[in-house]
Amino acid sequence: MNITQLILGPLKTNCYIVYGKDNKAAVIDPAANADIIEDKLNELGLKLDKILLTHAHFDHIMAVDDLRKSGAELYIHKEDLKMLNDPNLNHMLGATGKEIEFENVEHLLADGDIIEIGGEELRVLHTPGHTQGSVCYISDSWIVSGDTLFKETVGRTDLYGGSFDAMLGSMKKIRALEKDYAVYPGHGESTTLNYEKNNNIYMKTLR
Repeated sequence: MNITQLILGPLKTNCYIVYGKDNKAAVIDPAANADIIEDKLNELGLKLDKILLTHAHFDHIMAVDDLRKSGAELYIHKEDLKMLNDPNLNHMLGATGKEIEFENVEHLLADGDIIEIGGEELRVLHTPGHTQGSVCYISDSWIVSGDTLFKETVGRTDLYGGSFDAMLGSMKKIRALEKDYAVYPGHGESTTLNYEKNNNIYMKTLR
């Protein structure tokens, strides 16, 4: 599966466009600037079909409403639905002064769900810790880890729905994956799973 990165919004959030063998694409974490996302889709000759969220914090969702006007369906883990629809919990109101309600979410995800994109599959791995409903999306060769796993560290756990114990549990789940996946996080540079197993203090000490 192909993956293209954009860096968007006030917190320089990584947004990813993913696509397979046809012209239908998914956007993971449309942070902001729907026009930039749409321009990149057009450049690649793609039609937006799905919007996938790794979690519901404001800096990962600000372009969702504009992109849904194309008919794309929205996917989020069921445990983050409350946060998605509360501008105080997702920090949209405090950070931007805006209040957005995301009505009629089409798909509430659970651990192990499979999402088909262009004849290929993404697997949903529920990885709570940063939020209750944080997920990673896993293809045959890469992981989009959202704000769960970063290069040599993990996401913060002191906001609503965060839990350090849950984060350690999620690190165990990710560490148990056997392939050396490329890891594309919600902010910052990419890494690999083997590198994190050997260099990330939150992961290398787990057994």
